[in-house]
Amino acid sequence: MRNPNPELINQIKDAALKLLMEKEPEQIGMRDIASECKITATNIYHYFKDKDKLFQSISLDCLNLLNERIKENAARGKTIKSQIKNAVIAYRDWCFENPRRCLLVMQGIKSAEDIPSEQMEEFYVCNRTGEKLLREAIKQGLAKSSDPRFDVSLLVSGLWGCIESVLLKKCEVEYWDNGKAYTDRFIKMWCNSVFLEDK
Repeated sequence: MRNPNPELINQIKDAALKLLMEKEPEQIGMRDIASECKITATNIYHYFKDKDKLFQSISLDCLNLLNERIKENAARGKTIKSQIKNAVIAYRDWCFENPRRCLLVMQGIKSAEDIPSEQMEEFYVCNRTGEKLLREAIKQGLAKSSDPRFDVSLLVSGLWGCIESVLLKKCEVEYWDNGKAYTDRFIKMWCNSVFLEDK
């Protein structure tokens, strides 16, 4: 088995992401990616079992970038409530700034259903950051939740549904170019459901 070549792995992923920005995943083959890298498809198979595994690795890279943005934005908050709100805004804004990437991550790239649970956990890195923040708010007596993981999962999925409806122009026409106003309402509803009043 050959030693990993991080530079080649990054080259492969960069080429695949470039193609994903222009085509749907099912329209791309390993030979297309290899051609973009000026290598053979066999070279790619040394690092990725198939194109789904390659695309899932790209998806995970995007999620880690998003999570860094979430954590950085949260850290700017002076209170745990403002940290949570900043984190949610960071998630929303990243999606609107990177519409093609977030559509790929959330719906275009096949989910990694056949991997061990510890590897599956890596795909929920943003959820876990949100869960940690919510648990701290509960600890400080500023929020309520009988199941923080579930409530954060609802937030991520529900907010994504709102974002997706804007990106795909499935919401009311007046919000097609004003997605922040559309999603602000959902964010406020979720915050009202977990934060305690007058705290």
